[in-house]
Parts: sequence; C-alpha cells; structure tokens
Amino acid sequence: MDIAMYSPDIDIEITPSTLFLDSNLCVKFIFQGLFAWWSMEASIYGYEDKYLLALCTYEGNISAFANLFDKMCFRGHDENASNRLVDDASQLIKLCRAKDPKSQPTMDDVVKEMETWNLT
Repeated sequence: MDIAMYSPDIDIEITPSTLFLDSNLCVKFIFQGLFAWWSMEASIYGYEDKYLLALCTYEGNISAFANLFDKMCFRGHDENASNRLVDDASQLIKLCRAKDPKSQPTMDDVVKEMETWNLT
C-alpha cells in the first residue's frame, strides 16, 4: 500500500514520542498522513483543494521526505556529524527539493544513495 508523506504532524514537530523501533530495530516514525491513492480518488470526485492534491502525489512524497530528512538531520546541529555526511545529506535534500519533478530522484534512488554513505 502506497502512503503519501504529507502530514501536518511532519511540519509541526518531530519528537521522541513520534519515533519508535520496529521488530528489526529500525527506526520508524508514527505517521498519520494520507494514502497516495487519495489524490486520484479526490480528483475523480471533484475535490477542489489543488494545493492539498499536489502534496499527495509521488512527487510530493519526495519533497516531503526532503523536509522530514532536513528536520531529522539538522534540527539538532550535531557537532559530531562528519562533514562528509552533512555534505551528502545536504546534497540529497537539495535534489529532492528540485522544482521540476522530473529532476527529483525516485525513492529507490534515494535509498541507493543513502546506502552508499559511510556512517561509521
């Protein structure tokens, strides 16, 4: 099931209470957003909020991911973060925020890029 990352909760606050570990000890965040298919359904039935419809697309997910990743990485100003990681993260965020959706990476591209990072 595809989920759009648009959520007012992401824009407001990311706190320890919105994060948890799954059974594989991977960090997940509690998400109360909309399903990606909602924008298709809404447009079929004449929903008028074009701004909200634009946020609930696959392209909108990439931009929302960039906003979430920016908050997770740079809100705390971690002095221990390596300069290389900061540069890599900043570059990826910039690519995800490209104005032209065709210039944005796919989530598969994002994952592949992040898997190349040396986090040690």
